[in-house]
Amino acid sequence: MSRNDRRNILLNLVGEGIWGYQSSLVALATVLTVFLREQGASARMVGVLAAVEGGLFLPQVLGLYIFASRTRRKRDLMAWHFAVVIPFLFVAGGFCFLGPHMTAPLLRWSVLAAHACFSIAIGVVIAAWTDWLAHIFPLRLRGIAMGSGMGLAALCGMGGSLTAGWAIRTFAGPHVYGWLYVAAGSVAWVAMVFFCFMIDPMADGGEAFVRPKTRELISHFVASLRERNFRCLLIGRMLTMPGYVAVPFITMYYTSSAGGGIAPGVVVSCGAAMTGCAAASNLALGLLGDRRGHRIGMQFGAAAQIAALLVVLLTRGEIGCVLAYAGVGLCFGSSWVSYYNMLFETCPHDNRAAHITAGNLLVGAAGLAAALVAGPLAGAFGLRLLFALILAASAAAFLWFLFAVEEPRRGDVNVAAPR
Repeated sequence: MSRNDRRNILLNLVGEGIWGYQSSLVALATVLTVFLREQGASARMVGVLAAVEGGLFLPQVLGLYIFASRTRRKRDLMAWHFAVVIPFLFVAGGFCFLGPHMTAPLLRWSVLAAHACFSIAIGVVIAAWTDWLAHIFPLRLRGIAMGSGMGLAALCGMGGSLTAGWAIRTFAGPHVYGWLYVAAGSVAWVAMVFFCFMIDPMADGGEAFVRPKTRELISHFVASLRERNFRCLLIGRMLTMPGYVAVPFITMYYTSSAGGGIAPGVVVSCGAAMTGCAAASNLALGLLGDRRGHRIGMQFGAAAQIAALLVVLLTRGEIGCVLAYAGVGLCFGSSWVSYYNMLFETCPHDNRAAHITAGNLLVGAAGLAAALVAGPLAGAFGLRLLFALILAASAAAFLWFLFAVEEPRRGDVNVAAPR
């Protein structure tokens, strides 16, 4: 391992860890869900909340144009976070402070809109950010480097969940959520400072700014979708998306009488099990994937999703809540390390960012559709039917990953060396 590799891995670890802490301070699936429910949000509105998470990948096609220059990509990525992404956290916090002077519907929709803008701004950057990391870390270190970074982010997220849970239990009113958003924005700013010091091997390439042509991007999208194993990977991933958008409904369930009527602050603290298990699985699946391939991580993630849904259907109370979030966390561990490494390794051409975007657009569309259906379905027929249907989709995903998806590292799927 070179000196630059060690430096980049260390800085990525610290930056991801700090970012993970701030993410859990205002986690959409727990903190924001609890806030909206306190302000009278219905199951349909929780569905809109899930749609924000499910549709996170859709805006990233814009990033192919905004972050077109490889030599300036690091600078542009940092500037985007400082100038666009992070300010929305402070905007959401400002609405919370204005809560006493707003009606409940106006307050919850304003905070949801600000958080949605934050998520959309992150969505724009996803493909460019992951492609940038793929260039920084060599193939032999990519799984462990990204896995350890996301693992530490999730581990530090335990602290964020416990902090947010304590704050919600201790203080009343929307002001506490305002302070959580302000704290999250401040911590996010610190996290990005560490990423600024990472060494970018592309920065000295002397490449001029070249905006991609739409026709060329479409050509790359089509070439990606012609790859059979890539299509199989996306089908399996899309089958798991209902499980991801179900997490706010899990929070809603355990705060209801049917789930044990757990206090909101306690439920948020139980969310530490989600981030803690995500930390363990990120690290384990990153290391295992580097040695045996990342398909096994996708299989593990689908199995963990099945386990989490079974817990929700069969239990109630705090123990069930912790176990359900633990299963969700184990599933989340595969959603970053295993999925993105398989995206990298199934690219059949030289434009990896376009390949990532093609996959995430389809996955994001599936997640958005699932979220928009889930809210009305839960409102009309109840949460148990919703969870049962998602369980069936998760079981289908597990079987699909087991029998239909091939391991790219043992085949000739990666026929080009993506730049």
